Amino acid sequence: MPDISFANDSAKPKAELRLCDAADCCEEGAFPAPKSRDNIRDYHYFCLDHVRAYNKQWNYFSGLGGAALEKAIRDASTWERPSWKFGTGGKTAPSPDDFTDVFGFFEEETASPQAARTAQLPAEERAAWAVFAIDPTEDIKAVTKRYKQLVKQHHPDRHHGDQAAEEKLKEINLAYSYLRTKLVSS
Repeated sequence: MPDISFANDSAKPKAELRLCDAADCCEEGAFPAPKSRDNIRDYHYFCLDHVRAYNKQWNYFSGLGGAALEKAIRDASTWERPSWKFGTGGKTAPSPDDFTDVFGFFEEETASPQAARTAQLPAEERAAWAVFAIDPTEDIKAVTKRYKQLVKQHHPDRHHGDQAAEEKLKEINLAYSYLRTKLVSS
């Protein structure tokens, strides 16, 4: 069989054989093991037998005690990331209005003919009627009357510039704009 050589064989540097860091061992040190808890990214390189022995005696928490040990365990339980108590960011509890029964799991609760008609409406229109909290109607005067009630109830001036009231008023205005356009064009 002829000897085949490739052009890039000479360009590749030969990998040096790393010997095991254990005393009097001439095996290849192919398995990294951390040197200490404080220097976890600096490694000893051992052969398979010596890395197994090293791992059996390795204890990350050796030398720690009391409060330092407790802190290390707590930090490790959250992957050294901060954590917060539940319910401290935003809404505390969802309201029933936050959910839409898209798949009809609770049809017996909404089995009325009006609910069936509402389920057939586009999602944006359903959301607009939900903001107004009235059943869908073709009467523009009833919609305008409900709009005026909601504006008086949620106006930011009435709530001393409350940001939540302002956001609710924006939602009401968008819903009214959508419903008015829908009712006038039909």
